[in-house]
Amino acid sequence: MKRKCETCNHYNCFINKYCSTEWKPLVTHYKSSKDYLPGEKIFSEGDQVKGIFQIYSGKIKVVTSFNGEKERIVRLAKSEELLGHRGLGGKMIYPVTAIALEKSQVTFIPIDIFYKTIKANPELSFQLLMFYADEFKATEKRMKMMASMAAKEKVAVSIMTIINAFGFDTDDPTMLSFTPSRKDIASIAGTTYETVIRVLSNLEKSNIIVQEGKALRILDLDYLKSLCDKDY
Repeated sequence: MKRKCETCNHYNCFINKYCSTEWKPLVTHYKSSKDYLPGEKIFSEGDQVKGIFQIYSGKIKVVTSFNGEKERIVRLAKSEELLGHRGLGGKMIYPVTAIALEKSQVTFIPIDIFYKTIKANPELSFQLLMFYADEFKATEKRMKMMASMAAKEKVAVSIMTIINAFGFDTDDPTMLSFTPSRKDIASIAGTTYETVIRVLSNLEKSNIIVQEGKALRILDLDYLKSLCDKDY
């Protein structure tokens, strides 16, 4: 049974939060949802833009190709967040690929319905503009930071990016709620898998983190923050 935007309890969803009550039934009528397994692509770099995606549940990584073959993670996204907006404008081609990190459910809104909804809802349009601005500023800031950082600092920024995106386990406040693979951590940091393994080992020896299998436990969050920009 299709979930209705007008009765949805995802209060931070852009449609739910900023769309008028008159327009929500229209979005409900045209939207569709699909389940994705870990590793499945929601859309791929180079695909034609056919709509916008809203994450109902799960966690997604947004990646771009680097030097023609190497994958670079440019964003981590979770429930209630948008996907596909980077492809709007110009040739209407997705410049990135979105891949499920865990079992996820994603809602699709056709592009014509999305455009009509934006035009009819000024607050939604304004908030999307602010979202774009914040995302671009964060991306530019991280690029500048990474360009001058040592390996340990890059890995620290990568860990903080994961924390800012997914947070800590609600039942265990020092354990990351989700820890990406070491390969993904390297992709966020813009370094090698081997470097990430070495830096994490050194951080563990210094009692900054604990590696519990794949998962990371943070013992000294302030130290990790000190390796990053003060406002990160």
